[in-house]
Amino acid sequence: MQKWLKVTLITAGSIIVLIVLLWLGMALYINKNKANLLAEITSQLNEKINGKLTVGDMEPALVRSFPNISLALRDVKLQDSLFSHHQHPLLAVKDIFVKINTFSLLGKQADIREVTLEEGTVYLFTDSTGYSNTSILRQKKDSAAKNNGSKDAVINRLRLENISFVLDNQQKGKLFHLDIKSLRGKMDASDTGYVFDMRTDILAKDFSFNTGRGSYIKDKTLEMDIKVYFNKLKKVLYIPSQRFRVDGQALDIGADFFFDGTSPAFRLQVIANQVLFRKAASFLLPGTASKLGPYDIQQPMDVVADIQGSLLPHSTPWVKVNWTVTNNTLVAHKVILDSCSFSGGYNNEVVAGKGFTDENSAINIYHLKGKWFDIPISADTLRVLNLKYPGMTARFRSDFPLNRLNSLTNEESFQFKEGSAKADLYYKGGLVSSDTILPFIQGTVRIENGTLTYLPRDLSFRNCTALLDFTGKDLYLKNINIQSGKSTLMMDGSIRNLMNLYFSAPEKILLDWVIRSPLVDLNEFRAFLIPRKQHKKTPSSVKKNISRAAQQLDVMLNASSANMQIQLGKVNYRQFSAQNVVANIVLMQTGIRLNKIALQHAGGSLQLEGVLQQQGNDNKFKLNAGINNVHIDQLFYAFENFGMQSLGSKNLKGILTANAAITGNIHDNGNLAPHSLYGTLRFDLRQGALMHFGPLEEIGNFVFRKRNLSEITFENLKNTLQLQGSKIIIPPMRIASSALNIDVGGVYGIGKGTNINLDIPLRNPQKDSLITDKKERRKRSNRGLVLHLRAVDDDNGKVKIKLGSGKKDEVSAADRNY
Repeated sequence: MQKWLKVTLITAGSIIVLIVLLWLGMALYINKNKANLLAEITSQLNEKINGKLTVGDMEPALVRSFPNISLALRDVKLQDSLFSHHQHPLLAVKDIFVKINTFSLLGKQADIREVTLEEGTVYLFTDSTGYSNTSILRQKKDSAAKNNGSKDAVINRLRLENISFVLDNQQKGKLFHLDIKSLRGKMDASDTGYVFDMRTDILAKDFSFNTGRGSYIKDKTLEMDIKVYFNKLKKVLYIPSQRFRVDGQALDIGADFFFDGTSPAFRLQVIANQVLFRKAASFLLPGTASKLGPYDIQQPMDVVADIQGSLLPHSTPWVKVNWTVTNNTLVAHKVILDSCSFSGGYNNEVVAGKGFTDENSAINIYHLKGKWFDIPISADTLRVLNLKYPGMTARFRSDFPLNRLNSLTNEESFQFKEGSAKADLYYKGGLVSSDTILPFIQGTVRIENGTLTYLPRDLSFRNCTALLDFTGKDLYLKNINIQSGKSTLMMDGSIRNLMNLYFSAPEKILLDWVIRSPLVDLNEFRAFLIPRKQHKKTPSSVKKNISRAAQQLDVMLNASSANMQIQLGKVNYRQFSAQNVVANIVLMQTGIRLNKIALQHAGGSLQLEGVLQQQGNDNKFKLNAGINNVHIDQLFYAFENFGMQSLGSKNLKGILTANAAITGNIHDNGNLAPHSLYGTLRFDLRQGALMHFGPLEEIGNFVFRKRNLSEITFENLKNTLQLQGSKIIIPPMRIASSALNIDVGGVYGIGKGTNINLDIPLRNPQKDSLITDKKERRKRSNRGLVLHLRAVDDDNGKVKIKLGSGKKDEVSAADRNY
């Protein structure tokens, strides 16, 4: 072995042995004299602080720090002089390990390589008066004089394990509570300041700049490996933008804290790429996060947040958040926009100087494009103002085929097949039903060449065009044209106060319609006599995605009323036909009201008023009608002989004027319910004729064989009939005809129940035709024999004529009423 190598090894070995001996000697010395050393250390430290330091035990930690020396301090507590009042020790730690450079003990100042705190609490407390337990760290004046010129030991490394760090400033309303699972810190000092390198694993229990408003990142984990700079001359703490992990989310965070002057402040920037909206919202204040609860962006997005504020008492920071969203799904109060792209931001100071509050906050969305139930929608700017009572403003545009509305209605109210729609609407109003902001919509919706079916009534329409003009609270429907089978309708309408009543009181909505048409076939609209069809319910998994506004449309159509002013050239219904119809009709939720209907029919005119009420499959009606100069045969044909079997349109001729006040029932198939008519019918029949009326022809089989009873004429015939369901009560009256005179009275049964007395003088009316005095002519007509007959029905409902004496009181009554 070479000599130099041998010398080197001996020298190195000697140094190592010396270090080990020194290390063991110091360890033995500390262990042997730890009681005295502990008392001396605590005594000296207590002289320097305004409080009390207690250490339960001290011993060397040999294996932990070789070749350095480590002291293990057990159960260390540091309490200020007012601890008994506020009960918050500045320091309460189970174990503190202090690692000291062995060689530094040979000098004047100990080189503390590392301090480790395990299992405990660091609590920096300031009460409402401004007193802080950190005052314990201020040196006493006499102690400071004794140590004038000496330097404190410099701590190069700091480790924290399971330490709860709390900064509770009740005067400034700030609370920061961090449960530090692990912290590794290194500090490099210079004349201007310090540089800290830290690696941490922390749970943020509270991070409140204003305890009255709650905590940011509450109960979120923090993981970071960062470098921090503190300039002690400027009193500024710099945190360059570095990678953090908050609750597992990667964030780039940079911050500056300014502690100098009278206005201490901070600024913080957070950059999050591909973060979920819900996760980002959970980092904010609870009040702000709850206001954002009805909103969601379901796929990750890019976010930049800037937070600036004061470190003074009870201050709230300014928060500005910007985001970029591409091909995402936006949810806002259950309204879902798919394939959505936009930029936007959140700002809690809309008006400068009015505070950082929910009332002064806004959400802005720019260049929005998306699909609402497959309907393309765009908006240049959408704003949600005042997050305490949120209101939205936006201008929406859309251009789409009508059949895309089927996904919106879910084919429960309308089914669209062809046509297009173009919308340009400005909206201002609330977002939920409880909002006090009155909704305002201005703009138009145009529909062209539409084909659709109204499913609850099975009504189909084609060639539909319309302009919906929203003017704020009201809606005007202009230039509406639709076709249904043979019918063509031109309509204009309006709904006043629609925006206020749409959700709150749809039953109060009244649609005013003006309807014109050259031809309406009411047979096509017979479905209005049928109760609305109940379509299969939308599955809950689908319905929850249907917007509230769309669901409310069917509710509104079912609950609202329509007031229709109608002018029609021609109307057909079953066998009824009318011309020049002018009407006012009100469609209600439970029926139809007819106001002042006038029309031309059967060579004359009719006026109607009444009401129809829907009750299940029945439609009960009450009708007042005036008939003027109508051909009776056409009238009977149009109304299907009013349900009578023996007397019909083929048996009658003449000009009828009448007034009717009746009630009845129409089935949902449009047929008159049998035996449902009740009321009175007062008639005046002129130039009348009775042709091939079976009962009279049967009379001819008994008598008057030489007279033509198949076609008899009469000048005037008046009476007031009582309609009583299955019966028509005929008060006694004289039928003075060309062939014979008949005194009639009794009951005509519709179906069954006919019992009519017929008193027929045998004298030929032609013998008295030249007598002009009506009383004299009546007197002579009763001369001679009078035939008494009865018209009754058999078991099959067919009317038969039988011989029999009529009731004398009825005949005399007929004489009195002539």
